[in-house]
Amino acid sequence: MNHCANLSGPPPLPPDATDPVAARAFQALGRIFHLHRQAMQKLFTTEEAHHGEVFCLRLLSRNDGMSQRDLADTLHLSRPRVTSILQGLEKAGAVRREADSADQRITRVFLTDEGRRQEMQHREEFESYLETTFGTLSDKDKEDLTRILDQVSGRIAELLCAGTKDHEGRGM
Repeated sequence: MNHCANLSGPPPLPPDATDPVAARAFQALGRIFHLHRQAMQKLFTTEEAHHGEVFCLRLLSRNDGMSQRDLADTLHLSRPRVTSILQGLEKAGAVRREADSADQRITRVFLTDEGRRQEMQHREEFESYLETTFGTLSDKDKEDLTRILDQVSGRIAELLCAGTKDHEGRGM
């Protein structure tokens, strides 16, 4: 069976959608999330690396010496999951962990030269992915997409801050 044949078509709309255009936009966004997640896993999950390791290396490249706790919080992963990721990266020679000099209870994580090399390689792969996906859009389409997504994310953030009620007082 050709797996890719199932990726392009939209799922059917629910028969009771009061705004079918909004429902189609919602489904298109969901399809983007689903396909993007699959693409990221395929791009960054190899015999050498798991996508969690890739994101950890990227974060450390910007914030070398972060604490394990801050890594977990920033990546929205459990502390045991981050410990597991770091153990794999440490075994591969990509990171080293050290106790904080001021507070021995805190473990700091640093990239090694190997970790920097791996992060740079992953960044180049991501840049290629970005160029072959969003990069194919016109500048105007990229600006419009950004504006629309910012508008929707702003509205979702408002709903979350307001206790998840929509404009008519209904729960989300």
